[in-house]
Amino acid sequence: MVWHEGQMRAEAGQTAQAIALFEKSYTPAAEDLAGWNPYVDATIAFLKRDRTGLDAARARIAAVPYPNDKNMPPLQDGYMVFPAQKGRPEMKVRWPPNLDVVDGLIKCYDESYSVAYGAQRCRTSTSTLSK
Repeated sequence: MVWHEGQMRAEAGQTAQAIALFEKSYTPAAEDLAGWNPYVDATIAFLKRDRTGLDAARARIAAVPYPNDKNMPPLQDGYMVFPAQKGRPEMKVRWPPNLDVVDGLIKCYDESYSVAYGAQRCRTSTSTLSK
């Protein structure tokens, strides 16, 4: 919930309050298997207008390896592919998570958080349904 309040504050232009909330959302390093902490770093760097920090956090997210775990869905072309229920399409979710969000923050670096995070022109969807 802290993260989502931070996002709402960032979208409202309440940058200092958003950063303070985002800083409370880090996961213990040993538990961060999907690149959450670099995503937090990237978001904070964007809000602080720290392009070097944003680029460094993006590189750390991109380097997150896909878990070698039999309980994970298969990875195909950079997407986790979740099986579908009968009559429905399978679901694909980008790996690593939030990389496309950070790419949007970079692409629309000179925009507000609200635009860079949410505008379609800044990023593509984090998940897609197969056709």
